[in-house]
Amino acid sequence: MTGTSPPPRQKQDFTAVVGTYTAHFDQAQVDDDEPADAVTEDQRQKRQGKAAQVTDSYYEFATAAYENNWSTRFHYAPFSPTDTLHSAQCFCEHRLALFMGLKPGMKVLDVGCGVGGPAREMAKLVGCEVIGITINQNQVDRAVQLTAQEGLTGMCTFIKADWHDLPFADNSFDAAFAIEATCHASSLRTVYTNICRVLKPGGVFGVSEWVLTPAFDPSNAKHIDMRNRMERGNGISNLHTSDEARGAMTAAGFDILHEEDFARYFDYLKNNNSSSHTKGQTGNNSLGAAVVGKVGSTEETQIKITSPVLIPYSSDTYPDPRSNLDWRCAPASGPLLVTPSPHRDWWWLLEGKTHLATTWADYWTAWKMSRFARRAWYALVWTLEHLGYSRAQGVCEAMDTMAYCVDSAADAGREGIFSPCWWFVATKPVGQRVADGNMKAKRKQYCDT
Repeated sequence: MTGTSPPPRQKQDFTAVVGTYTAHFDQAQVDDDEPADAVTEDQRQKRQGKAAQVTDSYYEFATAAYENNWSTRFHYAPFSPTDTLHSAQCFCEHRLALFMGLKPGMKVLDVGCGVGGPAREMAKLVGCEVIGITINQNQVDRAVQLTAQEGLTGMCTFIKADWHDLPFADNSFDAAFAIEATCHASSLRTVYTNICRVLKPGGVFGVSEWVLTPAFDPSNAKHIDMRNRMERGNGISNLHTSDEARGAMTAAGFDILHEEDFARYFDYLKNNNSSSHTKGQTGNNSLGAAVVGKVGSTEETQIKITSPVLIPYSSDTYPDPRSNLDWRCAPASGPLLVTPSPHRDWWWLLEGKTHLATTWADYWTAWKMSRFARRAWYALVWTLEHLGYSRAQGVCEAMDTMAYCVDSAADAGREGIFSPCWWFVATKPVGQRVADGNMKAKRKQYCDT
């Protein structure tokens, strides 16, 4: 991030820090090009029981790696032809804020705030108060530091908290959002139920969830291996499917207004042809997505050029995001390196495709993600580690984990079995008050399942 100091190196035994995380995974360390060892459901359930510790230990070392090599926003986003990483991430956050209907003066909860990148952007864009929670104290400290540097301390607050037991009163927030964070939860239902509890009746919850898409085949060994790699490389105890996420949302008491695979938002550029505009052509590979809404007493199906995967929960309350150019933030300044590609997958940076970069900043990010750069750096660190250089101790093991992080996400995205941006926008029903009736008992029931 321009104008901010780099994340400080923690004064602790880095080997022990990384070892604490890898101990949660029973499989042996393997080369990133080889299949991962099988993970049994019993092992996965053990991790789920320690989800908070798994996540905390992961971000003890991964936070600095993310910030140094990606950005202060720890999430992915689809790319338009001229987008930079920064502008793509801003568009994601701005669009979610607009879909949620955030307004100045609202009290908003950021569930899994990282170092506060999206929280600060939401506060600047809307003028709302944002309270961010994370399980990792180092992230809290870094978020506070970066927020002070941007002069937003009065608008953004960050605290350490466990989202399985949010330390807030019932009905206390106007809105809540979670951007690629709740995938770390042991149970989406438990987290969503807690979020529903602290929202005021009528409050809105927007989430960009990591999910296994309907294309995921649990009987396919290749798919299973990708899932195992993603869990290990990203500090995830149990990666859920989109069906499981939807079920958890409704079980928590939310009314879903909108659902889509936002990661594929610009996929229409990949297969742009006139035949895609014909009415009735729907599905994952179509340009026009079916939007089902009610006109009077008649249910009407319309074709709109919008996200290729738009689940029919949408209504005219949420406008077509292409209808107003103000939805998009301006791309970062600087000359284009190449003629913009008509389509770039959300994982192009992870594959190190420097030829697709539109600025030198993105070129540098892509180069750092390339196999050549990572292996060259690994060789240097390995040499320093074996020569006894203290600051290199444990770094190779951390790099092994980060290799899983980068390569598994790109592989699963390319295979079509994973989306990092499966969106739900939902509301807490106006008649639902957690404080009355037997809602407390329902909450306990959800948390126990």
